[in-house]
Amino acid sequence: MSERPTISDTKRSFHTCFDRVIAPAYRQVVDELLVELNLLLFQQSFHQDTIFATGLCQTFDSFMEGYSPEKQKEEIFQAICSAVGLNAGAIRAEVHQAWQSVAGQDRNGVRQWSSSNEQTPAVVRQFLERVQQPGFHYNRLQAVGLITLIEVAVGIDPEDATAAAKAAKQLAADVGLAQERFDKDVDLYRSNLEKMAQGLEAMEEAVAAEQRRRQRQRRQEAEASSTNQNPSSGESPDDAGDGPLAATPSSSSS
Repeated sequence: MSERPTISDTKRSFHTCFDRVIAPAYRQVVDELLVELNLLLFQQSFHQDTIFATGLCQTFDSFMEGYSPEKQKEEIFQAICSAVGLNAGAIRAEVHQAWQSVAGQDRNGVRQWSSSNEQTPAVVRQFLERVQQPGFHYNRLQAVGLITLIEVAVGIDPEDATAAAKAAKQLAADVGLAQERFDKDVDLYRSNLEKMAQGLEAMEEAVAAEQRRRQRQRRQEAEASSTNQNPSSGESPDDAGDGPLAATPSSSSS
């Protein structure tokens, strides 16, 4: 793009690519990503790399967890990328390759990652080298990308996620990567993930409660209908005729 588009331009481009309604909780995720990418990608100092791409994919996938219908998620990601001039397919492929390059390492190996250690996966080493160069521009998605690759390297479970955050912070400190801001971004990312998970859980419970209420209402309506169609078994045959029609005088009465 020759000129930097406005945020309104970016959002309009997104909705041109994806014109379906998005639930409010997820719409906020999409809007915030569009704004962040608009402000980031069109800066002269921005450098698009695999760590950034990993952070973008992980942020989208994590905060869009539970979106329904599932098949629309990737369409939304493609629309976000298209709106800011990125190639979604190329980014996914790049991130997949990065995951494969770091998988299977142990925590001790990760602790020794550095720009000078040849055992450090190339994708991480190249990023750490760039961090130490003049004019490097840090952004939040790089923090998410780095912690994600550490999580992939050591295996993902709640315990490792905590260890990964610590390892990422230490790695950032070792190379002088805007430590205070980096630490804050990592903590905020994990905190927001927890809040999103809690929100989804509450939403699922609310949906389940509404479904139970409707089922109970339908059952009560069915029972009421059945009662109206089947009079009480204690009613005698003589009483059965004592309805409204029985009160109507016969035409043969004198």
